[in-house]
Amino acid sequence: MVSLTLIILGESHPDWEKKAIATWQNQACDLKQVISINPTIPDCAITNYTSPGNLAEFQIVSWASFWKMLQTINTELIAILPTNTELNFLVPKLTNLALASLPPAVDLPRETAKQYPVAALGWIASTPLVKAALPQLEINCWNFLAVARELERQNLAFSWGTTTATATSLDVKNDRAKPRPIPGKILNKILTNINYSPKHDIITGKSRVLALIPHYRCEKFLHRCLQSLVAQTRPLDGIVVLDDGSDSPPIDIVREFPGVTLLASAVNVGPYRLIQQAIELTNYDAYLFQDADDWSSENRLELLLAAAENTGAELVGTQELRAFEDDRLLPVVYPLNVSAALAEKPGHPLLHPTSLVSRDLVLRLGGFATGLRFSGDSEFLLRSHFAAKIVNIPDFAYFRRHREGSLTTDRQTGLDAPVRLELIQQLKSRAIANTAAVREGKLPDLRPFKTAQAIELNYITGASLNWAS
Repeated sequence: MVSLTLIILGESHPDWEKKAIATWQNQACDLKQVISINPTIPDCAITNYTSPGNLAEFQIVSWASFWKMLQTINTELIAILPTNTELNFLVPKLTNLALASLPPAVDLPRETAKQYPVAALGWIASTPLVKAALPQLEINCWNFLAVARELERQNLAFSWGTTTATATSLDVKNDRAKPRPIPGKILNKILTNINYSPKHDIITGKSRVLALIPHYRCEKFLHRCLQSLVAQTRPLDGIVVLDDGSDSPPIDIVREFPGVTLLASAVNVGPYRLIQQAIELTNYDAYLFQDADDWSSENRLELLLAAAENTGAELVGTQELRAFEDDRLLPVVYPLNVSAALAEKPGHPLLHPTSLVSRDLVLRLGGFATGLRFSGDSEFLLRSHFAAKIVNIPDFAYFRRHREGSLTTDRQTGLDAPVRLELIQQLKSRAIANTAAVREGKLPDLRPFKTAQAIELNYITGASLNWAS
C-alpha cells in the first residue's frame, strides 16, 4: 500500500474534505497526513491535519513553517487537490519519480469523441518531485503542467504517469455497440480486393515498433516529445523525426537522444506523405504515431501493444488529455470499440497521433491519402474499419498540445476552416456510400482519396533504421 500526503488547495467545506480523504482511503492508499491551504486568506491559512481521521485536530502554521514541513514529508507520494476537483478519479500506479494528472472517471462515448470540461484537476507525484518544484512556484501555479515545466527547468528526470478514464475494461467481444456485420461473400471480395491475407501477423508485446514524428517548426516542444518516447517502459525499436522541409532541421535536439533518427524532406509536403514514405522505406511490424508538439505517458506503448495482442486489433488508440497554453487540461474521451462506432456513423472515434498501426494494414489499404495536407488521418480511419479491428484503450496515455499555428488551429487549415469542413463532408459522404455498398452486396471503394508522388527522405543524423529490402 503506497503512503500518501494530501494537500488540499483553496477554501473548502468540511464535508468536501471528508469526501476527499475517503476517496484516497477507499483506493488502498495509506493516507498519512492532510494539509489544507487557503490562499484567499492574507498570508494564507495552512491547516495541518496530523490525524486524517479526525478533522477536529489541526494547527495553523506560517509559510516558513510550511516549507520546513514540506521537506520533512516522508510519504512516497504527494497529491494536490484544488477544492473544486471532482472526486471520482481513479488513482494511478506510479513508478519512481513520476507525475500524473487526476482526471475524473467518465462513461466513454459509443460513437465519437467527447470533451469532458472540468473546473479543476488534481495531480499526484513522487514526493521528491513535489519538494523540488513547489518552493520555486507561486501558489497559483501549483498545477500539473507548471510543475512539469519547473522540473524540466531543473533538469530533473521524471516520468509521465498514466491515468484511467473508466473502470470499464477493454472487451470488444462484449461491447453493446455491435457493428453491422458485412456479409461473408462481400467481405471475401473486399479482402481480395485489398490484397488482404487472413494470416497477417498479430501485433504482440514482442512486435518491432518504430515511432514516427512528423516535424515542422516544433523545436520548442520536440525535446519533451522525444524524452517521453525514449523513456517508454517497453522500449521502442526505433524513433524517427520526419522533418517537413524546415530551413534548419532540428539536428541539435535529435542528437541529444542517441537512439533517435532524423530524416528530412527538402520540400514541405505535409505529414501524410512523410509517414507513408517512412513506412514504405522501413520494415517494422507496427508504427507508433506522435505529433512533435505532443508527448506520451511512460507506458503508452506497453498498453497499446497489450491491447492489440488481446483483441487482435491492427489499429489501437488511447484517450487524450488536451493541454492548453494557460495550463488547463481538458479530458477528451473516445469509444473503446472503434469498429462498432464507425459501423454506426462516420464520426471521430479515434485520435490518430495517439495510435499504433500494423504495417500490414497500411500497405494492404494502399497507404495514407498522401495528396492531402490535413485530415488524412480521418480519411485512413474511415477506410480501415472495413478491413481491420480498431479499438481504443481506456487510459489517458497521450497529451495533446493545443496551440496557435498548428494544422488544427491555423485560420487556413483549422477545424472550422471552410476548406477543411468541405473535405470532411466529402470523406464522410464517401464513408456512408461505402457502408451502403456493403449492405447492398457491393464492394466499397477503399482506395486512398487522393495520392501524390512519393517524396525523398534524406538521412540527416542518428541511429540506423531497419530498412525495407
